[in-house]
Amino acid sequence: MKRLRTIVSRCALTFSFGATLAAAGWGQAAQAPPPPQNQIRVVTNEVVLAITATDPSGEFVLDLLPQDFHIFDDGVPQKIDHWDLGGDPLAVVLVLQTTDRAQSMIPAIHSLGSIFTETVMALDGEAAVITYDSTVDVRQPFTMDHDAVENAVASAEFDDSGMHLYDAMAKAVEMLKDEAPKRRRVMLVVGESRDDGSKANFGEVVRDAEHANISIYAIGPSSVTRDLLQDAPALWAAPAIFLLQQGRNRSKKHDLEVAAAATGGVHYGAVRGETLREALDDIGGELHAQYIISYRPNSERGPGFHAVRVAVSRSDVSVRTRPGYYVAQTSN
Repeated sequence: MKRLRTIVSRCALTFSFGATLAAAGWGQAAQAPPPPQNQIRVVTNEVVLAITATDPSGEFVLDLLPQDFHIFDDGVPQKIDHWDLGGDPLAVVLVLQTTDRAQSMIPAIHSLGSIFTETVMALDGEAAVITYDSTVDVRQPFTMDHDAVENAVASAEFDDSGMHLYDAMAKAVEMLKDEAPKRRRVMLVVGESRDDGSKANFGEVVRDAEHANISIYAIGPSSVTRDLLQDAPALWAAPAIFLLQQGRNRSKKHDLEVAAAATGGVHYGAVRGETLREALDDIGGELHAQYIISYRPNSERGPGFHAVRVAVSRSDVSVRTRPGYYVAQTSN
């Protein structure tokens, strides 16, 4: 917690270089008319990136300046329009798997509410809570009331065998898209990378999330032999790009890992209560320590996938963001 309080304190001293940004057990985007729903959500072709910077020991780097960043869009250097540390307040949808497969994790999940409100919502964030099994239920609409969010988590019931993960993610995207642009949009899933029976298409859900500048984070089992593993983003970069390009996932049983990589988030493999809480604390710390950068591509963006690369001038700093963005083919 000491690290998070330090991060929030540092982020309160925000260096702002522009207008407000429109942001980023268990089983196994020139002012134009509004774009179609399936097109990248951009204003004047603006691309918004949430960037995490760390040093060799994994600690967040909070002293970078705008001139330290170099943005490349399809290999072409870009001019940064807006830069911010910490970014706008968050809008987060917490998506909880409540199937009977998670019976042994019920006490740990019920106790996540206070950690979530303190480390993720923090002082000015708002959150909603969704649960899913064979149905998808909004247990708590968006609110800034920490007690209401904590109560929604603590009262979740685990008595169904369904696994409608994609439908729950689609509902989270729908809710986040209705949030004011001044809030950074985040989906946080606590559950398995597994779906059974959803009507929503996974590729469309992730593309829609990416279009709306929604970062997806997830906590759940990565394997039965590893605990609290932050899955290396590079491991899922190729499957994530394939998903954005083709609209389908070729890494079966790893949906959440790929969704996180495609949107600039992280998947944490955690299979015990203590490590679930630690992963949630890490995610909260990261969200409040990110650099938010936006730019307008200096050439026309045609349909398809456009790769984004971020470099910094300091060799001892590593950065992570989404691998790019997808622009849909528009109908005539």
